Amino acid sequence: MRRLLIVDDDDAIRLSLVAAFKNIFEIKEASGGREAIAILGDWIPDVILLDQRMLDMDGLETLDHIKDIDPDIPVVMITAYGTVAEAVKAMQHGALDYIQKPYDIERVRLVVNRAASIGAMKRELSELKGEINVLGMVGASDAMKQVFNTIQEFAPTDLNILITGPTGVGKEMAAKAIHFKSTRRQGPFIAINLAAIPENLMESELFGYEKGAFTGAATSKAGKVELADSGTLFLDEIGDMDRVLQAKLLRFLETRTVERLGSVRYRQVDVRLVSATNRDLVNEVDTGAFREDLFYRLNTVCINIPPLRERLEDIPLLTNHFISRYNRRFNKDIQGVSQEVMDLFLSLPWRGNVRELMHTIEFAVARCKTSTITRQDLPEHVSIVDTSPATNSSGLVEAVENLEKQMIQSALMSTGNNRTRAASILGISLRTLQYKLKKYNMG
Repeated sequence: MRRLLIVDDDDAIRLSLVAAFKNIFEIKEASGGREAIAILGDWIPDVILLDQRMLDMDGLETLDHIKDIDPDIPVVMITAYGTVAEAVKAMQHGALDYIQKPYDIERVRLVVNRAASIGAMKRELSELKGEINVLGMVGASDAMKQVFNTIQEFAPTDLNILITGPTGVGKEMAAKAIHFKSTRRQGPFIAINLAAIPENLMESELFGYEKGAFTGAATSKAGKVELADSGTLFLDEIGDMDRVLQAKLLRFLETRTVERLGSVRYRQVDVRLVSATNRDLVNEVDTGAFREDLFYRLNTVCINIPPLRERLEDIPLLTNHFISRYNRRFNKDIQGVSQEVMDLFLSLPWRGNVRELMHTIEFAVARCKTSTITRQDLPEHVSIVDTSPATNSSGLVEAVENLEKQMIQSALMSTGNNRTRAASILGISLRTLQYKLKKYNMG
């Protein structure tokens, strides 16, 4: 049975929509944007009905989060009477269609069924090209498939997880995916970057303090550990923690209690711990910089995210993913990158990894004045790289183009050569589809 997620803070409207679709969809309800995002952690619908005006998080903000999690989920916005401008804005942010209140239930059924069919086709095409999207993490390489499989397998447990990999590969995004696919997804996700906190403040940030515990402590304050109660605590750059604090973290993991600075009271806290580092903690243990007993506590499950240069097949997918994201942000309709730019991307070392690629695309989309990103649109430090020596990327580029042609052909066949519907299924504009048909001499 197809799946429908209804997101509206009006109980009566949700009830009426459930009644209209209960015999043809498996339905879940959310009374706000945050609850909807939590549901997407382990339940992906075929279509989402989303109210535009809600109290906890408005529809556009929720829509942006949904599209970051999975850009292929069709979203139908529900808007108030006389708010056509808002509906148009929602379409620019990636909504497939919109319905105005007061609505005709038969039209709602028509729009939702059409959207669900489009969503099913998009998923089939994603499976065809081997692409996986786990809460915004995109990849098709064997290495990333292993990352996704490990997240799927261990997120529902309460085991401690250590995420390793160089800066910029998406360790915090992986931690969020673990949280939203866990049984704690309704609880808080609290992240703290230990490398960004001075050593003398790290303990109070983690465990909190009581009023008067030190000069300037005018009020009591809960630490990050307490704030994460019933949820997930993400300790980024755990390798930067000094040994004194390592001992206190180990004690917390053993007792699950917190003692604030200046307090004699222990507080029981229930958290799931996810840590990350770009350091070789095994070597740190060997040199005595990191406690061995803490390492084994943290490393119950290890997820290693490799650098981007070791998974070139993910670059075209990530490029299109980020173009789609920044098209929505900057209200652009950019179709892709030139062959020269893709050759350049496949030859770069990407020392900043996915984060560097993301910011490169963000800059290029903002600057680009045409339908295709060219070398002139890239940041200077990227565009000046000399790629004149022959690269080994031509085989991969050809494979990507063949895959794109296969997807276009499949979409056209499934729609009886209706280009407008095919473009909608592919998640691109009609103009983009026409450009690609001309590029590949497909009529």
